This record gives sequence, C-alpha cells and structure tokens, in this order.
Amino acid sequence: MNAEEDQKIKQLLAADASAAQQQQALSWLADYCEESYILNLPPSTAALAALNTFSNKTKINALLKRRAVTVVKQYKLR
Repeated sequence: MNAEEDQKIKQLLAADASAAQQQQALSWLADYCEESYILNLPPSTAALAALNTFSNKTKINALLKRRAVTVVKQYKLR
C-alpha cells in the first residue's frame, strides 16, 4: 500500500469527512482499481476492503454507496 492510497482510504472512512471529500476519495480509489486492472495486477485488498466497509455504512450518501458497491463488485477477485 502506498501513502496516497492510505490517505484516500482514511479520507473515505473518516467520520467527519464531507460528501465532496468522500466522493473525491471514492473516485481516486475507483481509478486506482481501474489502473491495476489495466496493468493486469491484482486489486489492492486494502482499497477493496475500505470500499466494502464504506458501502456498509448506513448514514452516507446513497449515490456514493451505490458507486462503492459497483466498484467492489467490478474489481474483486473472483
């Protein structure tokens, strides 16, 4: 895990993060997973775990929740 990935995971899961901050972190993590897929590398387990945790939260924006679920389903190892 690199420092930027760790920072984005913390930003996504922070209790005091705004919806805009969470959206920015979610977009970055989705792009990170996409880059790994394009380079034929396994997806980051920490990123996928953070997205899964985020998607299980109850008090978050529904659009962000759906996006997180979509990214997890798309890039998880089968």
